[in-house]
Formats: sequence, C-alpha cells, structure tokens
Amino acid sequence: MAAILGVCWFVQRQQRFLLWLCSAFTLTAVSLGIRSLLPFELLNHHVVAVSALYLLGAWCLAMGFAERRNASTHPKLALLTSLITLVAVFYFTGINLYLPGRLHAFGLGIAVILLLPVSDVLRHERSKDWLDQTLLWSYVAYAVFTMLRPLLVSIFGPAGLGDAMHPNSAYWETTLISVTLYALLITVLLCAITIRATIDQLRDERDHDALTQILNRRAFHEAAKRRLADQRLYPMAVLAGDIDHFKRINDNWGHDRGDQVLQLVSSIFQRHVRSQDLVARFGGEEFVLLLTRIDLLGAERLAQRIRLELSSDNTTLPPGARLTISFGIAAITAPHQLAEALKEADGLLYSAKKSGRDRVYLPDRMYPDICFQNTVPQDSSAASHF
Repeated sequence: MAAILGVCWFVQRQQRFLLWLCSAFTLTAVSLGIRSLLPFELLNHHVVAVSALYLLGAWCLAMGFAERRNASTHPKLALLTSLITLVAVFYFTGINLYLPGRLHAFGLGIAVILLLPVSDVLRHERSKDWLDQTLLWSYVAYAVFTMLRPLLVSIFGPAGLGDAMHPNSAYWETTLISVTLYALLITVLLCAITIRATIDQLRDERDHDALTQILNRRAFHEAAKRRLADQRLYPMAVLAGDIDHFKRINDNWGHDRGDQVLQLVSSIFQRHVRSQDLVARFGGEEFVLLLTRIDLLGAERLAQRIRLELSSDNTTLPPGARLTISFGIAAITAPHQLAEALKEADGLLYSAKKSGRDRVYLPDRMYPDICFQNTVPQDSSAASHF
C-alpha cells in the first residue's frame, strides 16, 4: 500500500501529502515487521527503537493529513509528545516492568500526535466534499481507537493485556487488524482523490488557454450555455475584443513581448469582470467577454475603461509605443441568441478596425449617438456595476 501511494505521488507530484503518507505506511510496516519477526526474548531490548519508528510513522501520517488540509502538525508539541511517550515506554519496560502502563502510554502518545492537526482542520473546515469528509472522520476515528485500544482489549479480551506480547494475543491481533483495515481504507480514499485530481487537472488544461490561463473557445461555449440558462443573469452582452496591430508587435519586438501583451490584456479583462461573467481567448489576439446583468450602455462603459487602461500602460511595450484594442458589442436577451450575438459583435469589431482602431462599436440601430464613440462617457453611473 505504501508503494501504491508512492505511485500516486509520482503521478501527482504537487500533492505532497501522498509522499508523507507513503512514508507513514513504510515506517509502520517496518515497525510492525520488526515486532512480528523479532524473537520474543530480544524484543524488550529494542522496544524503544521500534516504538520510535512507529511514532515517526504516526507523525508522517499526521503530516500527510495536515498537508492535505493546509493545517499544522505543531511539530514542537509532536516532538515533546514523542519524547514523553518514549520515556514512558522505557520506564515501563526497563525500570518498572508494567505492560499495561506501557501500552496505554504508547497508545495515548500515538493518538495525540495524530490528533494534533485536527483542531486546525475543524477550525478552518471549508470542504464539503464527501471524500474529504470521509478522510477526516476516518482519520479521527482511527486516532481515537488507537488511544482506546489497550482499554478495550483489557475489558473485552479473553486474557486482558496479560499476554499482549504474545504473537497470537488479542491485543496484537486487534492492532494488526485495525492498522491493516485503516491502511486499506485510506489507500482507497487517497487513490480516489488522486484520480479525481488528475481528471480535474486534465479538464482544467483542456478548458483553459495555456498562455493566459483564461477560458478557450470550447470551454467558453460550455460555460456560456449554463449562464444563458439562468434567467436571473439577463440582460447580457457579448464583447469581442481584438488587440490592434498585434502582428506588428510580434514582428518588431518578438513573440515573447507579444506573449506579455496577451497576458496583460487577459489580466486586465479579469480584473474588470465579476464572478458570473466569462473571459475567453478565442485565438491569436482575439478575446470574447460574456457580461451578465448589464445593458449595452454599461457594457460600452466597461469596454472604454479597459481600452483606456491598456492605452495608458507603459510597462509592456517600449517607450513611445502605445497598446490599443478595439471592441464590438452585441446584446443578448434570450438563450438562443449567443451565436447571433457573437457574429454581430465580430462584425462590429471588424468595422471598428476599418474605421481606425482603438474604439468601441455598438449596434447603431439601438444607440446611434454612441456607436462610434471612443471616449469614456461623462455619465459613469454604471461604473459601480463592476
């Protein structure tokens, strides 16, 4: 199972918690293996070292859980707990031989280390995902059971804790069964989480433009369908924007500078829209925005603010060069109008390009007075809309 988690980490390197859990399983397997294979008469001489390995495995398990949930394992407190536990194990083994005391102290120490990150997780719990919730509460249940295991065996075991060191004792069999079952459960959960994370990563790569990290054409149409189906988001507007003289930027200053321009434009677009709006790169230097709960005048004001912000940028192009963009805008009042609105906005964008660029075009049949306006209107009442 440690090997399985190691493979999962190799597939998803950014999920470092998998490596911690792989280490936890490995250390636990080693400590349990030594406990199982070491002759009984030699075990007491190495019980502190074996306990230290098991405690280290528990801390790795806590680290993996904490890494997954962005919590803290409180390492100083974990180290103090481990030292106290090892001292207690040594005392009840070499100074005052008392097996129940050793087992209770060891179980309590393991449980404390495991539960250290839980308070942070519960305090800042945000995830409602059933996999994360199952992982959390199975982890807590295992920690509590580890603490109570000596007590439960002493109450319900046929020989109590008296024969706990025997390989066939109730305590040892309970330990092996509980560790194995929990390891199986957490391995299945983490494999499922890793598979889902891989699918989400592939979907994200499929849906987003690699350079600008905004939606691509296909993802835009999928997301737009969901927006268009929600009547609460109407009226809407489509903005088609195209960077002016982009080929000249690439030819004069190189494609790296062109990439910087594309990233700048996408970041400005994203700053000016809201959560329900969409920003997409349709290809090359062409961008499309779907704005919700807005009329054409509000959309025109937004486009003018973006246009002015880009033209005032003096960080991307060399001194003396000016970055401009042209827009075409169309309205959407019904779900079936997206394709028509995109075509209309694209046609208006083409007209803006032909008329000199660096301007915003709206349908003149609706707003003839501002169709060719390329300055921000004095009435900025819609500015607060964004």
